[in-house]
Amino acid sequence: MYSQLKRRLPVVAVIAGVAAVILIAVFANLVASQQRELGAILQSVQKTLASLEALRPASIEDAAFRDAVKQTLKAPHVVSVWLFAPDGRIVSSEGAGTTSRDRVQELVTSDTLRGLHAFHKGDPSEIDWVAVMALSAMPREGEHNEVFLPYVQAIRGPSGSYVALVGVAYEVSDVLRNSGPGPIAAMLGFYLAAPIYWLSLPLWVFLDARERRERALAWGIFVLIGNLVALLAYLLATSRPAGGSSAA
Repeated sequence: MYSQLKRRLPVVAVIAGVAAVILIAVFANLVASQQRELGAILQSVQKTLASLEALRPASIEDAAFRDAVKQTLKAPHVVSVWLFAPDGRIVSSEGAGTTSRDRVQELVTSDTLRGLHAFHKGDPSEIDWVAVMALSAMPREGEHNEVFLPYVQAIRGPSGSYVALVGVAYEVSDVLRNSGPGPIAAMLGFYLAAPIYWLSLPLWVFLDARERRERALAWGIFVLIGNLVALLAYLLATSRPAGGSSAA
């Protein structure tokens, strides 16, 4: 029984090792493709908001600017548009997951606020703090399992000072849905194949060392830790016929 197992273990190790390499390569390729699609959507959103930045409104009440913000809701992938004052006041919100609250601080959880206080010691009205709170407050999910990602763009006026922040939630559900179960299946397959490969080598060494009357357990543990490098060391150290040398 043990001799048959010993003969099959190298084959098992090779098959499992090759499978693990292929599966991790497939997973990496699928994730990279997904990231490229998400990056293209983000670039589209950034381009839309950059056009608002280019307007350089004199104030948050600028009529042309406000109309342009409203039109942003028609941009590809955008599902909601939020307009914030630099102090965190919510001037308007339209689309999915919007709110009737007056300030972004009212939408942020206490845990988020504690984290902000821990990492940011400045004035709560500073624009970067308000932007972080806006990102935290905007919706991540829709009513039908849609997945949203938030993005916030600070808007400067003619003088260079901040006059507003525009936040959008954009949908990425189609990208995540189109990837299907492929990445998860590939990773699960890798998690199955990799341990089989890794454990096959020390088990084979243990059986082989026992036949050679070597310290089987010690060699098995050594190869379990060092894997392929330790296996090569074992083969070099025991390169003599099984059973050891005979007595004179």
